[in-house]
Amino acid sequence: MQKYRYRALNGKGELVSGAIAAPAPGDVAQRIERLGLVLVDNVVPEEGGIRQASFGLFNKPKAEDVTLFTRDLALLLRAGARINDGLELLAAEKDFGRLRPVVADVRSRVLAGESFAEALSRHQDLFPAMYVALIRVGEASGSLDQVLEVLAGERMRAEALKRKLAEAVRYPLFVLGAAGCVLLFFLMFVLPQFASVLQDFGAKVDPIVLGFLNFSTFLRSHSEEVLSIILGTFVLGWLLLRRPQVRRSIVNAVTRLPAIKPLMMFHRTALFCRNLGLLLGSGVNLTTTLRILVDMMSNAGSSAGWKEAAERVRHGAKLSDALSETNVLPTMAVRMLRLGDETGQLPMLAGRVAEFYEAKLQRMLDRVVGIAGPAAIILISIVVGGLIVSVMTALMSVNQIVG
Repeated sequence: MQKYRYRALNGKGELVSGAIAAPAPGDVAQRIERLGLVLVDNVVPEEGGIRQASFGLFNKPKAEDVTLFTRDLALLLRAGARINDGLELLAAEKDFGRLRPVVADVRSRVLAGESFAEALSRHQDLFPAMYVALIRVGEASGSLDQVLEVLAGERMRAEALKRKLAEAVRYPLFVLGAAGCVLLFFLMFVLPQFASVLQDFGAKVDPIVLGFLNFSTFLRSHSEEVLSIILGTFVLGWLLLRRPQVRRSIVNAVTRLPAIKPLMMFHRTALFCRNLGLLLGSGVNLTTTLRILVDMMSNAGSSAGWKEAAERVRHGAKLSDALSETNVLPTMAVRMLRLGDETGQLPMLAGRVAEFYEAKLQRMLDRVVGIAGPAAIILISIVVGGLIVSVMTALMSVNQIVG
């Protein structure tokens, strides 16, 4: 039997809230009336929201939706709106589309007596621990609108960096995919036109070309099976990539590659320092900050070093010393953070370190994109061109035999 939360008025006109187990929301209303209470809001499931009604594959809210919600709510609060009024307005806003049910659920929980941070914490897939921690600090200090503005700005910065990373990966993959399609077309439709001629006249064929000819014959004779395997591989890969554990394992493997390792190091450093400065600057204590950051950094690689550093700090070590001993950050970043430890300006210097490594990451991404695309084109041109030259050489030998 499902539990439902309610908000009602008692005989003295006092606002009360609680939870009642019932088969349906209508039964909750009847039981509340029998208790002598007056229902003032719709009942909501005790475990409602994102845990109760999970999103489908294509209607889950995006990170950009949460950022837009954060920015607009900050504007409404700064304009003087109360939190429940702001949530009500945003829940009716069409721009939020897939996020509207979540906003409505958060508003219902706030009206039922929960804090804004508690209501958000029930939607952990959309509002991570760092987001909730900062909201809790904003509620306690009375500066929720300022905290929301800072959160919106940092989320927009992080999303812009993520888009740059995605573009840096997407362009070479697109070029390689297009080049692969050209090669597949050559093997399936062009090369077989010459295969019968070369075989009939017994021309001497280069072993590499002979291998491609045999591979082309295999593809043409088993085209349906090959296509099914390719489609099955894409579907299986897509399903596996939806699992956080699989994505984490792939990230750990990729970060060990020599060409990718410095790139990911810059990304992790910028991510850690940016959020370190944000949390500490908002008033979150260092122990809680590191606990939140350890969970965050586990999605960007191995978390063993971060956990060890957090444990050292919890036992009394300085942050810079713990990071230096675990080798999770570059030496220069650790030196800057040590300076922040000594001067009491750790939040400010952490932000400066993040800006420095974000700039280095952007420069490296520009170089990677500038090299990877042309390199892929040159590689596939060499392969296709080499095949064409070999085939034409074999055809010329046939002409000499016929002549």
